[in-house]
Amino acid sequence: MYTDRLREMRYTSPSGQEFTLLFDALTRTGGKKAPVSEFPGQDQGAVQDLGELTIVFPVTCYISGPEYDLESDRFWNALAESGEATLDHPRWGILTVLPSTRKQTEEFVNGAMRAVFTIDFIRTDQTQFEFPKVTGVADDQIISDTNEAAVAIADTLEGAETENPREKAGIKDRITGALSMVSGAINKVTGLTDTARSQITGAINEVTREIDTLVASPALLLEAMTSLYRLPAREEIDIDAKIRAYREIYTSLVDGIVNTTIQYGEIFGLVTTGQIGAVAIAAAEATTAGDIETREQAGQIIDDLSSLYADITGSIEDVESAGSFSAGYDAQAAVDQAVSRALGNLVDRAFSLPTERILTLDKDVTSIQLAYELYGDLNNIDRLINFNNFQDTYLLLLQRGTEVRWYV
Repeated sequence: MYTDRLREMRYTSPSGQEFTLLFDALTRTGGKKAPVSEFPGQDQGAVQDLGELTIVFPVTCYISGPEYDLESDRFWNALAESGEATLDHPRWGILTVLPSTRKQTEEFVNGAMRAVFTIDFIRTDQTQFEFPKVTGVADDQIISDTNEAAVAIADTLEGAETENPREKAGIKDRITGALSMVSGAINKVTGLTDTARSQITGAINEVTREIDTLVASPALLLEAMTSLYRLPAREEIDIDAKIRAYREIYTSLVDGIVNTTIQYGEIFGLVTTGQIGAVAIAAAEATTAGDIETREQAGQIIDDLSSLYADITGSIEDVESAGSFSAGYDAQAAVDQAVSRALGNLVDRAFSLPTERILTLDKDVTSIQLAYELYGDLNNIDRLINFNNFQDTYLLLLQRGTEVRWYV
């Protein structure tokens, strides 16, 4: 019987996360690349057979159950990972795919406790997929590294449960404080869109609502906190400002960390070290979005990220020593890979950037006149104003003695 040959539908993301998906119907689409050339006075055009179109597997699947919301969010994030994925298709075998489009729908009257996903999986093969990987930009590699590190961090507590009431209370207090600090630190970052702020607030509220459930399952807690820390990273705003915000979050997380680890035990220590590891990969990911205009800016970002990561690794070692446990080799190696990749990319970018110059004005001059004197035209006036953050009266007249930064 054909039913004996049907299999479960399973999706394995590029980072190795696995999901079992429910389905009602299956579809695949394909066809011929067959351009038609029409000629004057001819009733029949010339048809060329240029081979097969790439096969697409449209899938409507769903995740259901009391914890459907957490699992569906995890699935949504896994679909966004960069790289090739594997789809164990119930009818057409094990496929290497790329999820090109996705839509999630949830009903709260009929069909409650269920998330329905509509996804187009494009079939790839190893040869085709290697091309964009080889020529892909370093930012994509950094994001891929941070995805893998996020999974490795959560895996350090896979299967662990918090049952001791005292330990639960300690973790809950630490997470509550972290949520407050994240909100405060991120609010200081200028340039965030209203959409980004809304997403961050929504993530904080979600963790707050589910805090008791998450504390009881530390792996899910780490997954939720890691997702929260990474939310501002890909915003197209000042990179160094983002890293300074992560420095502030880290400082709050490690306050009294050694003594509290001794007090509450290993799981508490793993939750905390996992969080500061998540801060490290978020800071690394922050380098992939935002402009760097000069070598000096790149150098400052390199110094700040290096310093932050050195402090993070030192704190992890202190907690391991105090709690007599290991934070997990795989997670630490994955975090180190992500940060090292980000630092290497920053160094490469710095070589192609212009050098910053500093000029102290010896006379009063308008910003328009100065732009023309420095660049020989007015094409860079907005860049000059933004780079120096000229405001108010400085937009009209720059006074003698004003320090101006520019670059060529």
